Amino acid sequence: MVETEKKRGVWLTIWLVIMLIANFFIALTYLVLNKTIASLYPNVGLWIWYIYGLVALANFVFVILLFMWKKWPFFAFCGTTIIAFIMNLAIGLGIFAAISGLIGPVILYFSMKSRWNLFE
Repeated sequence: MVETEKKRGVWLTIWLVIMLIANFFIALTYLVLNKTIASLYPNVGLWIWYIYGLVALANFVFVILLFMWKKWPFFAFCGTTIIAFIMNLAIGLGIFAAISGLIGPVILYFSMKSRWNLFE
């Protein structure tokens, strides 16, 4: 059986690269500069910033797997987004700020939609 070449498309590639870079720097920020961030939120425990960093690190790995045409990382990314949404509300971010974090998976969904059948 001859397998046709998978084409990711420009927009999906751009969005995945943006996600890859953003999650790398977000993870780095939360894991390395967590005390600086914690000083801005004195009522929030330091441990929560480590969790944010681990979530971003997981998202970084999920994006790499999306580049490898795996479908399940999309659902995992949605799961980490829900976790981050709950954490954002728990630390006292406003509802609109928390909801803005849900935009990433929506953009990813619409970017992947036309190529969904190419993912394994």
